[in-house]
This record gives sequence, C-alpha cells and structure tokens, in this order.
Amino acid sequence: MTVWVPAGLLAVTGLAVTGLAFACARVRRSRLRVTVAGESMAPALRPGQVVIARRTAGPGGLRTGDVVVLVKPECPGDWRWPAPGPVRGGAWLLKRLAALPGDPVPLVVARALGVSGAVPEGAAVVLGDNTAASVDSRDFGFVPVDRLIAHVPAEACTNQGPSFGSGRVRKVPSGRTGVRRR
Repeated sequence: MTVWVPAGLLAVTGLAVTGLAFACARVRRSRLRVTVAGESMAPALRPGQVVIARRTAGPGGLRTGDVVVLVKPECPGDWRWPAPGPVRGGAWLLKRLAALPGDPVPLVVARALGVSGAVPEGAAVVLGDNTAASVDSRDFGFVPVDRLIAHVPAEACTNQGPSFGSGRVRKVPSGRTGVRRR
C-alpha cells in the first residue's frame, strides 16, 4: 500500500526538525552539565548533585556571591593555569565568587596569600562554602577571569551560602562558612 504525503507537509516537517536540532545545539553550547564532586560547596551543593550552568564570557553579568564553574588550575606546586581553549569535563571546579576586579580582597584570602588592597584587573577571587573541605583562592590565589567559564543559576543551589561582599567570613560551629556583619 502506498501512502501519499503532500510535499508541503514534508517541507514543514523538515523545517521543524531542523529548527529543533538547531535549538538543541544552541542550548548545548550555552549550557554545561556539571556533577558536583566533593564537599567544598556544601550545603549549597551536595556531592552527586547535577547542576546546569550557563556559559559566560568573562566577568560580565557575574556578581559577588554567584556560584561559578572555573577551569581547574594545574597542580601540584605552582598552581599554573592551563592555556585558554577547550576544556574537558572533570577539569572544572565549582566555587562561590567572592570578589571581582577592583573589589577589596576578602580578609581570609588576604591573610592566606599575604596580600592586601583590591583584586587586580583581569582577576577574581573564589571560595568554597565549606572552607574546611575547599581548595580555593586561599590556596591558588587570584583566578584569571577568562577561566570563569559558567554561572550556576541561584535556583540550582539549595542554600545560597554566605555573601562574601558584605562582611567578614568566619567559621561557625557546624563547620559551614558564615558571615559576620560589621
């Protein structure tokens, strides 16, 4: 048995499929699927939790307190940053953005690195919410802003954690990071 399909219907169907494929490819290029490993961002992000992060080009649109995906520095030793370019999954870190260029260096980072003043142009500071389990700017210093590759929407985090721009970070009895208001 032969079924005749009008040519116009085939053309519309073809366009719809092509449009859907294009939309999927665009979303795939603009988003990252990241699986949380480790306790450094607890309680906001838990090990095994999957988050969808929006790719970003530098610090534009990012704010202090945002959770970001950054390229993991090469280690051990000198904490060199890999050359810009494509990065495969597993070479990423999830951290909270603590300071942007021109912001004051957070006290915990200033003490750890022996620096003071403002975050240099082209750099940022990142910290884990669970400082006891985090390797962050206290260890590897300032992060080049071109290494900040994605932003995790606030709704993906179960708890927004501390606001590093509004006070001094301190340890609280539960082991989580808290903020002491000045």
